[in-house]
Amino acid sequence: MATPLLLRLGADANALGLYTALVSATTPPLQLAAAMLLDRYRQKRLHIMWAFAAVSRAMWLGILAVLLSNKGGLWAVMAFLYMSNALGVFAGLAWTDLMADLVEPQRRGRMFALRNTIHGFINIAGLSAAKAIYDGLGYPEGYVLAIGIGTVLMLAAVPLLYMYGDPAKPRGIGLGVRGALSALKNREVLRDSAALSLWSFSVNIVGGIWNYHMYTAFHADESWFTTLNLVGGVVGTLANPPWGGFYDRFGPRVTFLVSGLGIVAVPALFPFLPSLAGQSALQVYSTTLWTGFNLASFNYAVSYSGHYRHVYIAVYNISPSIAAALGTMAGVQMYNAFGVSAFFVSAIGRLLALAVLYRVASARGATYEELKVASHLYPLYLAGRQVAQVTYIEFVYALRVFYAAMLTSFLMAALAALYVVLLRLLGG
Repeated sequence: MATPLLLRLGADANALGLYTALVSATTPPLQLAAAMLLDRYRQKRLHIMWAFAAVSRAMWLGILAVLLSNKGGLWAVMAFLYMSNALGVFAGLAWTDLMADLVEPQRRGRMFALRNTIHGFINIAGLSAAKAIYDGLGYPEGYVLAIGIGTVLMLAAVPLLYMYGDPAKPRGIGLGVRGALSALKNREVLRDSAALSLWSFSVNIVGGIWNYHMYTAFHADESWFTTLNLVGGVVGTLANPPWGGFYDRFGPRVTFLVSGLGIVAVPALFPFLPSLAGQSALQVYSTTLWTGFNLASFNYAVSYSGHYRHVYIAVYNISPSIAAALGTMAGVQMYNAFGVSAFFVSAIGRLLALAVLYRVASARGATYEELKVASHLYPLYLAGRQVAQVTYIEFVYALRVFYAAMLTSFLMAALAALYVVLLRLLGG
């Protein structure tokens, strides 16, 4: 609900485009800095992930303070959102590098799909609660309550990141600035990054105008955004398992192609669906396909060789981030000049970029094995049981922390009220 909040604070298409482009444009130097930091302390990557995740999530306390104080407004909220994203780059790279060592390549598609599915069910519960809050209270009360509860739960869950563990604890390679830049010479990484850059540019043509057009042209309100988020959460959860098996069977190229061909049509359909029902149907269609594409993109990235993987992943993300920034700004200008034509330009660009991506992508990390139920069902059951246990522990822990925080707040308020009464009695 970050974009609807910015819209409520008065952001127009130019402001949204500028913010989106700034996030994308500053990602490359942040990725390089994260790669160098991770290389220097790679044996402590679990601690890096934990620390940066904590500070990144704490930025939402600043957003909450802005809403409660009515000081700073749009630009202050944008600044806190940007800092949260920037710090998340460091946590994200450490997390991605760690995940690659936790699951063997032969079953990554299904294992990460299973993880995403279980987390998806928890996400659905959160989205359902958020919908009730936003729809019932509106702006600004709904945002204050939802962000407050969400921030408490996010911070309470940070210590649980240690439960991942780090069985490998690899050493760094003594990476400096020159070493990081030398990774740009890797042809495979450059080809992958260039192909994804074309795709990222085309996709992000609508990145800064999608919600803005929905808000201004379709007269969408919080109930629209919460409904679409909930629909996306449910569909993404259900779509993960089949896409995981599909990726393990056919590899990244076919997964990119099948999901990408459907994604091409999404921006072309968007302007013709001005109702919530139409946008919900588009959300079902779009989320189903994006689930497969994003799963393939993630597994494709973590399949680089382990020794330089953290460097390659950073480089792999640099050019697409720059392209995303350029695409966002180009899309805003096209929208201001030609209106909804920008959505059709994005569709055409996606089709051309997909052709390049399909040609360039290798079969790296794919097994092309036939699915054998007998050989995979029991490992999936064990992994699923472990993830379910961890998820249950996380949920109970977060619930206890939330209860303790609410009880403490109530007791503090009661104590303050008691002091006020005593002072009045003494003064009277």
